[in-house]
Amino acid sequence: MPTAATPWWRRWSEPIVVVTVIVSLVAALAAGAVAEFSSVKADVQASEARIHEDIRTSEAKLHEEIQASEARLHEEVQASEARLTERIQATETRIQASEARLHEEIQASEARVNKRIDEVAIEIRTVNDKLDRLLETLLATKS
Repeated sequence: MPTAATPWWRRWSEPIVVVTVIVSLVAALAAGAVAEFSSVKADVQASEARIHEDIRTSEAKLHEEIQASEARLHEEVQASEARLTERIQATETRIQASEARLHEEIQASEARVNKRIDEVAIEIRTVNDKLDRLLETLLATKS
């Protein structure tokens, strides 16, 4: 026990004072550590919430971009189909025109050939008639 004659500054070295000071310092350090841990925990939770929000935002943005890409692709496919249909119809029209023209040319060619056949048949009959008369003349002169 301290005596009344012990100066105040010597009382700092007494075990109860030293233990009280150390316990107070440890308690203050522990409270500071707990406060820092709570602060770090809050920062981590806030970062986690921001990251989750960023992920949701990115997912929504990506979903919108995918839908826009699908819509553009669908429009491009429809435009390509329309162009292809037009080309097919134009080709079919050209083919039909070519078929009609060829049909007309074939009919004209057949008409020319038939006319030439008729002319040759007339010439053959004419030659036959002449040969018949010549033969009759020869037979008449021989008899």
